[in-house]
Amino acid sequence: MAMKQRLPGLLLLGHLLPLPPLLSLAAEPASGRSELASLPRICDRGLNLPPTQGTTRDGAFFPGVYSYEYHPEQVARATAEAGFTALRLAVNLETAMNTDALLRHKAYLDAVGGRGVICMFDTSTASGTSWPRTGRTTGKLSEMTQAWRNIHKVFGSYGDSVMYELFNEPWGYKGDARSYVTDMQSIVSAADLPLNRCILAGLYGSADVQSVDRAGWEGYLAYHVYSFWLPEGQRTRQRFSERIQQDLANLSSRVFITEFGVGLDGVEADVDQDEFKQDMLRHTNRKTVTSDWMHEQRRGVDENFFCTQFPYNAWCKRRRLRTRSFTQEPNLGADVAAQVVTDQNTVASNRENETIAFLGGLRDALNTLKRQGHGVRGLYHWHGWHNGDTWDFWDAANARSSRMIQMIMADQGEKDAPADDDSDPFLSSDFIGDEQVVHMVKIHELGPKPTEACPAQCSAKYCQPGNPAEIGGKHLTGNFCAHTCSTPFSGMRYCGAGVSYQSPGAVDCSACANPAMCAGLPCWSDRPAKGNGAARAGNGSVAF
Repeated sequence: MAMKQRLPGLLLLGHLLPLPPLLSLAAEPASGRSELASLPRICDRGLNLPPTQGTTRDGAFFPGVYSYEYHPEQVARATAEAGFTALRLAVNLETAMNTDALLRHKAYLDAVGGRGVICMFDTSTASGTSWPRTGRTTGKLSEMTQAWRNIHKVFGSYGDSVMYELFNEPWGYKGDARSYVTDMQSIVSAADLPLNRCILAGLYGSADVQSVDRAGWEGYLAYHVYSFWLPEGQRTRQRFSERIQQDLANLSSRVFITEFGVGLDGVEADVDQDEFKQDMLRHTNRKTVTSDWMHEQRRGVDENFFCTQFPYNAWCKRRRLRTRSFTQEPNLGADVAAQVVTDQNTVASNRENETIAFLGGLRDALNTLKRQGHGVRGLYHWHGWHNGDTWDFWDAANARSSRMIQMIMADQGEKDAPADDDSDPFLSSDFIGDEQVVHMVKIHELGPKPTEACPAQCSAKYCQPGNPAEIGGKHLTGNFCAHTCSTPFSGMRYCGAGVSYQSPGAVDCSACANPAMCAGLPCWSDRPAKGNGAARAGNGSVAF
């Protein structure tokens, strides 16, 4: 089950998406494409909010109007606390034709300042299940056109603050980029959509944007990247960085990375120390520091020495806050904690190394592209539904990896200072205002404390994952269900939500969630949201 949990939300049920070979570098973009790439845009620091149904792997593939439980005020608070500025929201044909559903999406986007991406998902041709699907629009172009026309009626006034990703992961076209582009262009034309708001996903699992460009698409592109894009044995930080840069070569300034992900659990490393080392390297890359400090201090880069010499530097003050040690307090009863079955050390170590390598490689690649003046236009993490799986940004077990994601987002939100700007010799203003967000290792403390311990019947010894092919089935969080464990079937309970899992004798496992779950997002205590004087160090959160 651990492997299943670590699969991302958008894999075929029972089938891995075919991945393209390593791509050759494309030629320089044509002039029309360059004009789109040069249009100014602050990089979206985005979060995917999937439908709150099924699992994040399968939930968006069930037919019918999507269920979205999030409350707009929750969305506003959660994104502000964590530092996100945009959302990616899913629609299917039925959801796109439902006015109430679109107005709900509108409220979510308004909660983050009216910025994000709306993406059309393919759904199963059979009711009540996520499979089979075709992965292409053939035979559905008329319905797709009407759906996008309806979406544009609701979101037209947002301009290019809200982008349209026309079709998610078009794996059904395989390598036929020309047919795919032709189908998408027909939708754009027939639905009268503005070209500067349309995004075409790369082929396969949105991994191959180069072929879409070569097939004649001159608009924006959506790229997805996951840790398994590389085979085992090659998943190093350097190889991830190289692969991403190669995939986006000469196209990055037209690209929205609308999904990226890796299993987030199991990381115990001091990720803040890695952040500090990166910041110091950026300091030494600036001419003023090279002339004013590095040339005077021949001992080289030593962050402790630097901040000892300049203790009142604004950047060093932030460093003292951000390098505090943090501890997590799992919300488990003693009897339940004793039953936790842990992975073997080698397995856990390999998983941690892969997570750190993927996120570090992604960060390196994005920063390299940004320094070259070709930064991506948006970056959206998969995913922000607090459902307790290993991809859940909010779950306490994933906090250190989520902290790394915060760092990546912060990098993309920073402004590029002119190379000859010597006004800030120690670059204290070169970094995003870290105090504007809450450290993910502490964010689980912002919610109310549970009044009951996690029941023993919610552990993996008594309760197994529900069926992900059914809309109510849920994964376990580590070795526990954080939803409902059904009545026993042949001596075993199953984790899920909804009517099928709530018959007499079922066990409420909500106390096992950390932080507590409230309508798809973390529960928050009754204190002001970010921006209203809340979340200061020593007040249930840590500024960094």
